[in-house]
Amino acid sequence: MLKLRSPSQQDKYSIGMRQIEKMLKEMQTSGKDLSRLKLKKFQKTHHIDCKCKLCENAKTKNDLRLRGLLEDGFKVYVAGDKKNTQ
Repeated sequence: MLKLRSPSQQDKYSIGMRQIEKMLKEMQTSGKDLSRLKLKKFQKTHHIDCKCKLCENAKTKNDLRLRGLLEDGFKVYVAGDKKNTQ
């Protein structure tokens, strides 16, 4: 399970999970096969050469996880069949 650091992160996580559940239910009712589902958490941070205060602090502490965060979320992948049907 994911380790959450603050209540706001827990709120974001629960909102994201509810949105994913809603999307998956819609996909299932439309007839999609969800047996090959993959869910991945991702974080997109500032560029490695960024000079903002967060990124400078991350460099001094030698912890790249402290860099400025641009985007945080989940990606859902549903693998399709590799068969060609013509």
